[in-house]
Amino acid sequence: MSGAATSGHHGGGGGRSTAAIVALVLVLILAVAGIVAGWWLWQQMSAQQQRLAQLPQSSQVESNTSDIDQLSSQVDQLESQTDQVSQQREQALEDMKQDLDSQMQQYQDDVNQTLDRVLEQLSSQQQTDESDWVYAEVEYLLKLANQRLQLERDVNGARSLLQTADKRLTEVDNPALTPVRRAIQSELGELNSVPDVDRTGLYLTLMGMQEQVAKLPLQQDIEQIAAKGGDTSQVEGGWQQQLSRFGQELKELVVVRKHDQALEALMTPQQESYLRQNVRLQLEQAQLAALQANPELYKASLEKAGALIEGYYDQDSDGVNKILEQLPQLSEKTIHPELPDISESLQKLRDFMKRRQDGGSADA
Repeated sequence: MSGAATSGHHGGGGGRSTAAIVALVLVLILAVAGIVAGWWLWQQMSAQQQRLAQLPQSSQVESNTSDIDQLSSQVDQLESQTDQVSQQREQALEDMKQDLDSQMQQYQDDVNQTLDRVLEQLSSQQQTDESDWVYAEVEYLLKLANQRLQLERDVNGARSLLQTADKRLTEVDNPALTPVRRAIQSELGELNSVPDVDRTGLYLTLMGMQEQVAKLPLQQDIEQIAAKGGDTSQVEGGWQQQLSRFGQELKELVVVRKHDQALEALMTPQQESYLRQNVRLQLEQAQLAALQANPELYKASLEKAGALIEGYYDQDSDGVNKILEQLPQLSEKTIHPELPDISESLQKLRDFMKRRQDGGSADA
């Protein structure tokens, strides 16, 4: 019994030592956990203190408020200065504009005064000889007459201008102008010998001829009318009368004609229209040639129109015969006459004016 008790006693002592060790370990673990928790709390408190330190203090806020007020005051001052500068600039621009207007007005006054002085001097110089105006006018008339004749082939216009120039020289009554007037009279005689070309009359005549040709019959029209002819009235009388009438109509249907040339086929309506248009075109071309004074084209167009009318129109028509008689007469008319040289009078007048300017006597 005592051995068993001893053994149990030793077993209880070993259990208590194990529990003490476990308790010690737990204490150590709790201590470490407490240290870690304390360190973590200290870190959090340090972070909070740093945040609080970064926040602006009341003095700093007041300082910032003062800076904002100062900045706003500076902005107001700048705006005031800007307005002042803008007003000064507008005033400077207005002053500059007034100055420029004044200078421009002064410049215009100076120009007007200078122009008035020049005109007065020119007027005083032209009062020396009023006939100079007449000579300049005559020179212009003679030059215009040459232009009318050479450029426009206007004989009547050139003649009228020469007559007006001679009349103005007559009013001057200067014997030194006799060579000029003699040349003018010679040139007037040459212009009077130029054949008068009535281009307007030719143009209107050819226009009327076009209207006539459009109504004239063709040879084909006559043949078609003869072929369509015949008595279509109702047959009356006895059989003997009817037989006699039938024989008479049969004789009229059979017609024997001799042709020296080969017969031509009848024209279609399209060919007939082309023929009439071709004749009209030739007459219109002759009109244009008459206005342009082109004799070769004028005669060729009239000859072509005559050949077409003679070959395809009815020769037994009075209207066709009149057209064929009129075409050669129109072809013989002169539409481009030779024009004389009328520049001698202008040259003699210029020589006379040059001698006067060189100091020669006007009566020499």
